[in-house]
Amino acid sequence: MNKIIALILPVLLFTSCNTSIKTSDVPNTPTSGELKVFCEEGMFLHIRNQAYTFEQIYHNSKINVQYVNEKQAIEGLYNDSCKVIVISRVLSENELKQFKAKNIYPTQICVAKSALAFVVPVNSTDSVISTEKIKKIISGEDTTYRMVFDNDNSGTTRFLKDTLLQGKPFGKNCFALKNTTDLINHISKNKNSIGVLDYAWLSDLDDSTTKVFLSTIKTLAVSTNGSKIAYMPDQSNIQTNEYPMCRHVYAIRRSAEFSLGTGFSLFVAGQKGQIMFLKQGLIPFVQPNRAVEINTEPLH
Repeated sequence: MNKIIALILPVLLFTSCNTSIKTSDVPNTPTSGELKVFCEEGMFLHIRNQAYTFEQIYHNSKINVQYVNEKQAIEGLYNDSCKVIVISRVLSENELKQFKAKNIYPTQICVAKSALAFVVPVNSTDSVISTEKIKKIISGEDTTYRMVFDNDNSGTTRFLKDTLLQGKPFGKNCFALKNTTDLINHISKNKNSIGVLDYAWLSDLDDSTTKVFLSTIKTLAVSTNGSKIAYMPDQSNIQTNEYPMCRHVYAIRRSAEFSLGTGFSLFVAGQKGQIMFLKQGLIPFVQPNRAVEINTEPLH
């Protein structure tokens, strides 16, 4: 990937200096034209900011970010409704075979690391939950709480089913809403419910949406089975994997064409995009380097 970035970088630098014209009137290159990105709803705040920054640097580009669930994102890429998707997993072997059957060979790049967050009303007395407790709740064995998901086909719903239930169905005390905003509104008013959402919605404490969410809900610390120590989802605990519900985020483009899809994907995976993830509370896949010069000469 470093060789690809090195080849495209001169183009990025050159076209960023050009004057702004209508994106519909310019050719589709790594820094110009229009691009539709289907982004899993949990990552919407971050990818929206990445798109805005990209457009400010490359004025002849227009990045249209549409938030969808995981299933819609993959279907959109397959049906050519979009050129790039951002989801919290790589494509499965079966999905790749379906793409290959249409002579499509998606390029997948890991761009960040996030996690699942479990939230309750801000005035709840609960502060900790274990993975064993979560499993009992979502399986229906423990009906003390209701588990609420952001969407039936979201990455968070799929992640819990795959990791804790090994694909088995959820219990009758679990249900899904349409999106994260609906989830936050529901949890804030129901003390016996626990909401599951992507930590990316809560990672940037300076974001206005995050501030509104955190005024009505709070995040639970999570412990692993048998452990007396629970960890909050934050940059440090996600980086070290001490928080038990971590997952990676991938930018997947439909083809390797020398296009705006390639330029935007490599921007998100490059230095500027990675620094943005870091500043907004997530873990960049590639940690930005920091050069420190030390003067070893003795003081006089």
